[in-house]
Amino acid sequence: MKFPHPRINRPDLLAKIRRNEDGGAKTPWVIALNVFVLLVLSGGAAAYAAMSTTVELTVDGKTETIRTFDSTVEDVLDSQGIDLKESDKINVDLAAAPSSDQPVVVEYAKPVTVTIDGASTEQVTYAPTVGDLLDEHGVEPSKDDYVSDDHDEQIPRKGLDVVVSTPKNLTVIADGQTQQVQTTAPTVEEVLDEAKVTLGADDEVTLGKDAYVTPDATLQVVRIQKEQRTEEVDVPFETQVQEDPEALEGEKTVVTPGTPGKATEKVDVVIADGQVRDRIVLERTVTTEPVAQVEKHGTKAAPVATGVAPDGVWGALAQCESGGNPAANTGNGYYGLYQFSAGTWKTVGGSGLPSEASAEEQTMRAQMLQQRSGWGQWPACSKKLGLR
Repeated sequence: MKFPHPRINRPDLLAKIRRNEDGGAKTPWVIALNVFVLLVLSGGAAAYAAMSTTVELTVDGKTETIRTFDSTVEDVLDSQGIDLKESDKINVDLAAAPSSDQPVVVEYAKPVTVTIDGASTEQVTYAPTVGDLLDEHGVEPSKDDYVSDDHDEQIPRKGLDVVVSTPKNLTVIADGQTQQVQTTAPTVEEVLDEAKVTLGADDEVTLGKDAYVTPDATLQVVRIQKEQRTEEVDVPFETQVQEDPEALEGEKTVVTPGTPGKATEKVDVVIADGQVRDRIVLERTVTTEPVAQVEKHGTKAAPVATGVAPDGVWGALAQCESGGNPAANTGNGYYGLYQFSAGTWKTVGGSGLPSEASAEEQTMRAQMLQQRSGWGQWPACSKKLGLR
């Protein structure tokens, strides 16, 4: 009777046997191996079955039954080309002997990104298929939903990006028009394709064309144009200041008015929806030099007003306007107790600046102004003081 030749699952051992059969020196280990092979060949299938172990091995959801001569689970995995990483899972001790009564289950750790309606989650999963992964997230896509991968697709050990997009109502704004779009398209670019909006190479869109869309999102397209131009521009003039010891501090006289020059500029211009967003000067040539403005600035100290603010209503108004200081000059163009402008002071007969006059003169001219134009000449303080 002939017995079937058993399948020896160790090609390295067979190679050693063949080398020794070719006349090499036989070590005790090789002799023992040869004896083992002869026993198997002479004992047939019964001897093969008695000396091997049948193991049920499940790797990443796929199960097969194997027959092995290996003495440990780790050897079994090695013989099957299974390399465990630190984050992978196995249900038995690697040093344990393989047993037909103990299935071996290996679960690979796989990095995945799950994006559901624009919300992304990065995680490590042991789920073998895309469907198992979605079950972990409590997602049961309907036939109308977009799912990037088949439900039964095996998740590779290197990981996977899985995208689910349900119907969403979105707003698309482009070229001055607004349209409502209901879609399951997952990305901005795909939504724009459905809305028949084409993006140019430089055009911009909210979030970016590769971004995932979220429910009720508004996608606004900005048309970008880039141009190179030659433009004529003004060249600002400088101001030259001459001190005038005869004029009071704060007085300014223009001796020679300034004139802007002209220049031509070669520029790169970025236009966003018709408006210039950025302007970069590449070359500049001045064609007309500017003429500097010459000014005389007074350096003579102004005389300090004397006297004190009056009592009563006019004293209260002076206190509100200037803190009761007849020489007040805050640099804002208003002077003295009642904060006259130089122009208004002259209309009531004053000369010089109000802050140079005595408190009595300032009060007199303030009363003249009030009789002519009312309390509205001091709007904030007259309102505060209840003057009508």
